[in-house]
Amino acid sequence: MPIFLISSISSALTGLCSTFLIKTIHQAVTSAEFTLDQFLWNFGLFALGYMIFAFIASYSVSKLIQSIVHKLREDLSRKILKASFESVEKKQPKLLAILTEDIKTIAYSLDRLPGVTTGIATVLGIVAYLVFYSPILTVATIVLFALVFLFTKVTLPFVKKYSDLAREQLNDLYQHFEGLVFGIKELTLNKDFKESYLNKEIIPTSRIQNLHALKENVIASFSNRMTDIVLLMGLGGMIIAIYKTGFVDLEFFGQYLTLVLFTLAPLSTASGFLSNLKRIETALEQIESIGLTMDNTDGSINEITLDDTKTGLPQIELEAVVHQYLNDDGGKVFELGPIDLKINQGEVIFLVGGNGSGKTTLAKIITGLYKPVGGNLKYYGQPVNDRNLKHYRSHFATVFSDSYVFDHLHHISVGKVDREGDYLIELLELTDKVSIVENRFTTKKLSDGQRKRLSLIQAILEDKDIYLLDEWAAHQDPHFKTIFYNKIIPFLTEKRKTVIVITHDDRYFDTANRVVKMQDGNIAAKDSLVTK
Repeated sequence: MPIFLISSISSALTGLCSTFLIKTIHQAVTSAEFTLDQFLWNFGLFALGYMIFAFIASYSVSKLIQSIVHKLREDLSRKILKASFESVEKKQPKLLAILTEDIKTIAYSLDRLPGVTTGIATVLGIVAYLVFYSPILTVATIVLFALVFLFTKVTLPFVKKYSDLAREQLNDLYQHFEGLVFGIKELTLNKDFKESYLNKEIIPTSRIQNLHALKENVIASFSNRMTDIVLLMGLGGMIIAIYKTGFVDLEFFGQYLTLVLFTLAPLSTASGFLSNLKRIETALEQIESIGLTMDNTDGSINEITLDDTKTGLPQIELEAVVHQYLNDDGGKVFELGPIDLKINQGEVIFLVGGNGSGKTTLAKIITGLYKPVGGNLKYYGQPVNDRNLKHYRSHFATVFSDSYVFDHLHHISVGKVDREGDYLIELLELTDKVSIVENRFTTKKLSDGQRKRLSLIQAILEDKDIYLLDEWAAHQDPHFKTIFYNKIIPFLTEKRKTVIVITHDDRYFDTANRVVKMQDGNIAAKDSLVTK
């Protein structure tokens, strides 16, 4: 990688210039042949070289670091988008913490790398000069540096331990923050709930996380300071040895000591970076754990090919489909099915049933978000499998009850937006609230019901073959319910779209071709299927 080579060479040259600067200063105060002109020339030359190479090193290393951070964000985003919906759904709080906190930790830690690389190059250059100046004292100094490294290495497992513990608590804290932000209405309305959520969830978790982070930072900081003490104690020991043995002249050692002291700051920076490496390791482990637990099965885009012999078959068919929710111990919490259901092209089907009856789970099976653990899902008679799942999903446009509202419409052709966008905004009476500019909604700062209307507009503009709308009308007043059932659904059926609606609005059942009732994870008795 050219940028890595440039950063390595420029860091080495920065350290070399730093070494020659130190050598120039040292010779000026110790040499009897000192001349001011020569000193100014040498000092100016090496100082200029240091500034130039330091800038190149800082720029190249920073560019390399930002490239790494960008690549991490891009790769993680791609991994999430390629992963199975179920695995992402289970890991949402952890994913948010990774995309923010762990990437930030890596970026912050690596941002210190330019100073570290320059510091290491400076230390190596000074050590090389020390070898030339006094081989015996240099050996003792290298032994001292080795002791500093060993001391730092002993403390690193403790840094890693508390870094891991703090990071695990952060996952829980992010989950609590999610509840704080998205559940603010419920918390505001219930004083006891609000105080309990703060005092029993957020504060204890934050306190534990802070305690682990404090231990991590104290150990890392203490380790950095102790490296200085170890160095100074070692130098003190060398002075005692000189007094006792006289193996070198004490004045000469003073001159040598001047050079050694120049290594303390860069050496402390380099040893302190080892703690940052442990934090990076913790962050990377969090990212890797997502990669290990996610099931990347929808990367293939094999198309489901259709011919004339398939047109008479049901568009979607479920044969003895079963899906299970399991707890962390593998125990079954809820089971859907076995479900047998046929949906024909152009049909309008209402899914009804009580809370917990399995309507939304069935909807996620039909759309391919969940894969059945038993039975078969077919599209015009052809089995839906891992090889064609992505293509199967591409036939759906959905608005779930908890759908996120995007303002982004760039995946839809400008022509389609121009032809129908304003009409749909007017039909859903949002003209005075929002418009579409450059394939983007101008605002999302709307009421819950209005945001649901935005999601419906986007879904319709996507012009898919099948529409699944989960409790859409539940967020609307009677006026917009009427628009939905008497105008939006006919608008879609005129285009031969298949429409599946999860609803409780029994007064509009006559607008459906069939009403399918769910109960306890199954379709109710056959006589509960009401045909229009």
